[in-house]
Formats: sequence, structure tokens, C-alpha cells
Amino acid sequence: MALQTQQYSKVSSEDSVTGEEDVAYFTENWNYQRLRLSIRNRNVLLFLLSLFFFILSLLNLFVFSRGWVTDKRCAEHMAAASPVMEAVEYEWKTFENDFFHDSIYRGHPTVELEKAWDDLWNYGAFNVPKDMLPKLNKSTTGWREVPEEKGGGVAGLLEGFHQIHCLNLIRQYTYRDEWDYSALPSFDGSPQLVRHHVDHCIETLRINLMCTADVTPYLIEINPARRLGEDPNFNTLHKCRKWDKLVEWAKEHEVFRTVDPASGHQGHH
Repeated sequence: MALQTQQYSKVSSEDSVTGEEDVAYFTENWNYQRLRLSIRNRNVLLFLLSLFFFILSLLNLFVFSRGWVTDKRCAEHMAAASPVMEAVEYEWKTFENDFFHDSIYRGHPTVELEKAWDDLWNYGAFNVPKDMLPKLNKSTTGWREVPEEKGGGVAGLLEGFHQIHCLNLIRQYTYRDEWDYSALPSFDGSPQLVRHHVDHCIETLRINLMCTADVTPYLIEINPARRLGEDPNFNTLHKCRKWDKLVEWAKEHEVFRTVDPASGHQGHH
């Protein structure tokens, strides 16, 4: 069998140039596409990074704002639930409590002094929403209710006012021989009943003072005029709740006055 000889035609220089141009074109086009892809990927990456940091900033802002400790947030965290919390405001005060400091609340009874004490605490009941009772560790039944036309819920009285009442009663008890308190509900009853009331008030203040446990230091002041050459300084710095704001709230939200017929004590007072 005869072998067939393959013959190759010589590529013309024109065809060679055309092929080289095609290669150059495709190479250039490929590089261009790669460049476009690279730019697009970089833009996408920059966008994603920007989006990531934007979301991260929002999260940080959200967490920071929730974690920012305000007086009110601190008060809500450190106290039992109360509708009166909305009225709580704070101020820094240095107590004016020198041993012989004059005060409208100190001294022998007068009409003005008795009224000043009464104005501190003697206010009626307010609404406590029923859904707040579990937060107070109380059952939802068995309490005096407030009529719906007066806002509903159950009747509540402010513990701070009760404590001031107790302090006032102890003060009055020490002056009972020089001032006539017989018209007051707290003194309506036998001497034994009144004494029990006073003892209850002493216990109320003891419990509260130990619960709140003021850790503010009071200092010992050098005073050569004193026998021991020194004096305790009771003018201490405190962050106080504004009492007038609580009184204002109590006046605005009073739904009724309540008297315990068994003891004659207004709101247990």
C-alpha cells in the first residue's frame, strides 16, 4: 500500500499577523474583563464592609443606650415596682443636721410644727394596677379595689409616707404630756393600744433603716471648744429623692381617704 504524503501549505504572513492580532485582542479583552471583575469585587467588598460596620455601630448604639445607667433606671432596678416611680427625681443634698440646728420639724409642739409634719405624709390612697401585684410578691385577690370610674386596680398607700407617719407618731408620743393629741386617730384607743402602735412604728423604722443601710461616712471634726476637743459632723452628702415630687404625685393621684374602723387609724396610720 502506497504511503500518502501529507503536504502543509505555508501560512502566509498576512494570516500570521491576523492570528497574532486575535491572540492580542483576546488577551487584552480577558485582562479587561478581569480588571472589571476585580473592580466590581472590590466595590462589593467595600460595600459589605461598610454595611457590616454600619450594623455593628447600630448594635453598639442599641446596647450602649440600654445599658446607660440613669437615675430612674437605677431606681427601678433597686426598688419594688410602684406606680409612683414615674414621679421619682433625684438631687444631691448636704444634710443640715448640726446637733442644735433649727428646723421647722424640731422642738416643742406648735400649730405650725404639727402642720408641717402632717403635710409631709398625710395623703390618701392611689391606684395600683392589678398586673403589678405579682411584682410586689402579692396575690391578685383579697385587696381593697378602686372603682373603675376612679381608675380601677387596688388601693395603695406610699410606704415612705407611712414611715414619716411613724416617726411623727414617736415624736408626738414623747410630747403627749404637753400637747393634746387625743383628736388624732393614732391616739384613739387605750394607752396599751397607742403604745402598741408606737412600738409598731419603732419596728417599722428599724426594718427600713437596716434595709436601706446608709453607708455614707460622717466625719469627726476637730473642735477645741468641746470637752473632748472634737465633734461628729452629721452634715453628710446624699443623693436624695425629691420629697416634694412624691407629695405632688400623691395629691394628683389620690382616689380616696381610707379609715380602718377597727383601729381608727387612717390608712393604718
